[in-house]
Amino acid sequence: MSDRVQNRFQIRNQAAFIEEERQGITLAAKVRTVALALVLLWQAIDSTETGRAYYFNLLEIFIFVILGGLQYLAAQTHRTELRLQFFFVFIDCILLALVFTLGSPFDDNPLPPAIAMDTARFLYFFLFLMQASFSFRPLLVVWCGFSIILARLGMWVWFLSQSSVYSNLDMDEQNADALLEAASDLDFLFLGYAATELLVVLIVSSGLAIVVARSRRLVWNLLSTERKRASLARYFSPNVVNQLSDSGAEIATARQQEVAVLFADIMGFTKLCENASAEEVIDLLRGYHERLGKAVFDNQGTLDKYIGDGLMATFGTPDPSPNDPANALNCAFEMIEALKVWNEDRLLSGIEPIRVGIGLHWGVVVAGDMGNERRLEYGVIGDTVNIASRIEHLTRDLDAQLVVSDELVCAIQKNGNVPNLDCLTLAGYQEIWGRASGLKVWVFSAT
Repeated sequence: MSDRVQNRFQIRNQAAFIEEERQGITLAAKVRTVALALVLLWQAIDSTETGRAYYFNLLEIFIFVILGGLQYLAAQTHRTELRLQFFFVFIDCILLALVFTLGSPFDDNPLPPAIAMDTARFLYFFLFLMQASFSFRPLLVVWCGFSIILARLGMWVWFLSQSSVYSNLDMDEQNADALLEAASDLDFLFLGYAATELLVVLIVSSGLAIVVARSRRLVWNLLSTERKRASLARYFSPNVVNQLSDSGAEIATARQQEVAVLFADIMGFTKLCENASAEEVIDLLRGYHERLGKAVFDNQGTLDKYIGDGLMATFGTPDPSPNDPANALNCAFEMIEALKVWNEDRLLSGIEPIRVGIGLHWGVVVAGDMGNERRLEYGVIGDTVNIASRIEHLTRDLDAQLVVSDELVCAIQKNGNVPNLDCLTLAGYQEIWGRASGLKVWVFSAT
């Protein structure tokens, strides 16, 4: 595959992944808002504060809910650039640190340092780590951990700067009894807790970043695989799609190989559409293509293209097998049978039946991606393709539903697989435009 095609494929995957990131950020904002709303509800029920101090506390939580709403709005409007997410995370962490540090200006009895720095209150910071993990951005998770550490360090520095507050470093003795006695003092802060908190944040944020990076790779691989499968499914039968996807086989490189080429076309299509509306014509073609396409895939064929009311398929692409000629003939018979069943339904509905002409040929083609960097399609070219198309046109002259070249019949016989050959009738040599000599063909017409 060319570098330009790979780059285009990469760009499409990147666009799809950016959309996954946006949806992750949107989900994170929703989860964060719900979580904070629950905190707000619990605060309203459990708080012992009254008056303005009580309402101020509710206002603080409500501000975080508003910030979550802004993040959700930014994600919805595709404002998901990393620096904006960095800003939101940093503001969240700093604001929460300020709330825990400064308390309420209306509270006559502010929380003492030992309670304000309680580890249980510190756990609220992990809501922001959870939110960052939804983004599929490892760097944002690391930044969130750094912001929490910075905010928490600021809280420790603030309280330790108070004249009445002391830590274990200020104690003359630091044995177990002295520490237990100091722990009963609400102005005492044990720095070991600070080290533990910061170490836990560092470990958890690093671990989450690794998990997010792994999830990011999994999502990227999934997007790439599904896009490849969707592209392959346009041409190949499901079992071939699975084979190519699992093996990572390269199909774009041009190569020569022997294949069976099938052309099918509706006889009298113009007359069928004379009095039909546009919707009726499209419905007709969809039903026709659906039935014929199924027959191609059921016989391990490759759907090369739809050409209006026509269809071209190959058997032996991308990888040839000894059964390709027989599969092509089987496919032709299944197409005729599928249209026969469909015509029975059409007749019951008072709709004119459809008659199809099918041409089959066997020979060497060149297969690979064709087109330019803006539009590429897998296909085959060569004299075999041209002859197969002209064989299909012989169905009108020979009044047959199926015309098969002797080359394809010989290929079937050579491989020892002779299905349905008894149904064919030798029609001798026929003139083919573009060939100096005639072409020996076989025909089939359903009774």
